[in-house]
Amino acid sequence: MHTSRAIFLSLTLVACTVATDRTTAQTPAGATVVLNTKLENASLMEVVQLVLDFAPGAFTPAHTHGGLGFVSVISGEITVRETGKTQSFKAGQSWAEKPGVYAEVGNAGTAPARVLATFMLPKGAALTMTHQGGANQQLPPGPTTVSRSNFEVNSVPAHYDLHQLILDFAPGAFTPEHTHGGPGFVTVLAGQMVVRDRNGERTFKTGETWREAPGDYAVVGNPHSAPAQVAVSFLVPKGTALTTNRN
Repeated sequence: MHTSRAIFLSLTLVACTVATDRTTAQTPAGATVVLNTKLENASLMEVVQLVLDFAPGAFTPAHTHGGLGFVSVISGEITVRETGKTQSFKAGQSWAEKPGVYAEVGNAGTAPARVLATFMLPKGAALTMTHQGGANQQLPPGPTTVSRSNFEVNSVPAHYDLHQLILDFAPGAFTPEHTHGGPGFVTVLAGQMVVRDRNGERTFKTGETWREAPGDYAVVGNPHSAPAQVAVSFLVPKGTALTTNRN
């Protein structure tokens, strides 16, 4: 297994284990953590997970979303113009987007920028609404969609934390056997990933997704010769550890 360098970034905005388990608030070993951020107390019924690229000068029109959004900058710098104020967010920084609050979001710099966004929508709610009228399930114009994954959530705790992560897996890098405190939604952004759990071994290619259920232990990694990268959103009940490793 390759040695990995981990970068841990965490932002706070707003189950039980057997005796042999070791519980931690961190991500499992094996991956290089590129981004790790957290939003408290989101409580809606559909997860829309997006990776978006903003070319230099690209901006959305003023828009809002049908549910709470949590956006983290993976690379570059993003500018948000909202209610008469302008804020800039660099790589590793995050902000929340509240439904009903209109904002212009874009890249005022000269280098490309990339973000990871997770929206929590009531079932049937529109993803995007603009001042010009019309509500739909598409994003406003401006960014290029690198990846979009929709996951229906049938049961959500009343209070939980939303964790967003971008994880790099070097060739040969695997996690130990582990589980998470809440459901996880994973999209492969590059390369191929293998999941070994009670259902056997499964391979997921770029653009494919899988879910991780709390209490289900798995080993996750990259047995291939090329690097792999995943985007993950976890909904973890408040006060519950993100990761539990099996000793």
